[in-house]
Amino acid sequence: MKYNVLVLGSGGREHALCWKLAQSPLMGDLHCIPGNAGIQEIAQIHSQPDILDFPSLENFCKGHSIHLIVVGKEQPLVNGIKDFFADTTVLVFGPSKHASTLEGSKIYTKNLLAKYNIPTASYETFFNKDDAIYHLESIQQYPIVIKADGLAQGKGVDIVYNKEEALASILDMMEHKKFKQAGEKILIEDFLEGQELSYQVIVNQDQYFDCLPTQDYKKAYNENRGPNTGGMGSVAPATWVTDDILHNIRHQVVKPLMKALQKENNPYSGVMFIGLIVNKNNQPTVLEINVRFGDPESQVLLPLLESDLLPLMIEIAQNKKIAESYRLEWKKNTSATCIVLSSKGYPENYQTGFPIHGLDTLKETKDCICFHAGTKNKDQETVTAGGRVLNIVGLGTSLQESTKKAYEFADFIEFEGKTHRSDIGQ
Repeated sequence: MKYNVLVLGSGGREHALCWKLAQSPLMGDLHCIPGNAGIQEIAQIHSQPDILDFPSLENFCKGHSIHLIVVGKEQPLVNGIKDFFADTTVLVFGPSKHASTLEGSKIYTKNLLAKYNIPTASYETFFNKDDAIYHLESIQQYPIVIKADGLAQGKGVDIVYNKEEALASILDMMEHKKFKQAGEKILIEDFLEGQELSYQVIVNQDQYFDCLPTQDYKKAYNENRGPNTGGMGSVAPATWVTDDILHNIRHQVVKPLMKALQKENNPYSGVMFIGLIVNKNNQPTVLEINVRFGDPESQVLLPLLESDLLPLMIEIAQNKKIAESYRLEWKKNTSATCIVLSSKGYPENYQTGFPIHGLDTLKETKDCICFHAGTKNKDQETVTAGGRVLNIVGLGTSLQESTKKAYEFADFIEFEGKTHRSDIGQ
């Protein structure tokens, strides 16, 4: 049987998902809402309906005989798309509304981790700005971390280095509504020293399948300076991650988390993306949990995945038990590096609509994949349409080689205001 699939989203992650799914022998028609100029080359893209309008999405699925929805962005999952389609013939790969609270509310997640003794930073929660500001009087040591409770597109976290910065962050979130409703409740937590790591697992209730450890570069500028972004680059596998670290992640974080969700009657299926910090003693601590594929982590993970993703997604969406012997297969002796090409001024103020040159050169290039993010077709040319524009992925036999190739390929692309970090993979 061939399966007609609908992918929801428009970024580099969704392009990578479409690229990977399109390779499956089981793939029928591939659709994406709303998509981008790159996705348009491998799938039928549609500007309507809105991906949060579930009744209209159901009509779309009927009209296009969709069998499976793969949700790229977090908002439809947090809004309950899995629950909405539960009584229909359309399968959804992703967690329920209740399980998606892991990303929808950082306070829920922190309380769950604390309840089950899963390592996370010490924290306090605040529901009004006066209490949060009063709490600053008791803080002896900076930096500290201030987080918006809700969804803020990867930008709702401030690391602050003194009381004045902390006060400004609290007022930005709780009074000036920088992140709208997402910042009505906040957490203030300890700052942790160590290496950040993105760890993704594909979960089927009490089963899970590890992905390669990846590293994301969140800050806008070199040497991890500047504001947080959705991610300026990524590498896979993260070469500094040892077997000892992986063992600790599985036994101190992943397995206890799966058990905790079962005990809370909140079983999970789909992708779970765990943001970790690993200290000098190889001990992992949970920074955050996301309920979908990482971006730009997926752009380096999926090119390294040998296994066919589509049948696994279908079986998980059907709540079928996966064979105990099943493992995800990965390319041997291969590294991937992703360089995000962004619009000047991202993540704050930037302009769009500039023609992109050099894309045809990359199509003929071995060991390079160009995943589109903020792009669209206009008057028969591809133009910029977002803050993060393109994801240039280099493949090589080592991290050094994949990084060198990614930067070489990135140089082929030109558009007005093109910027990128120059220290990804170092």
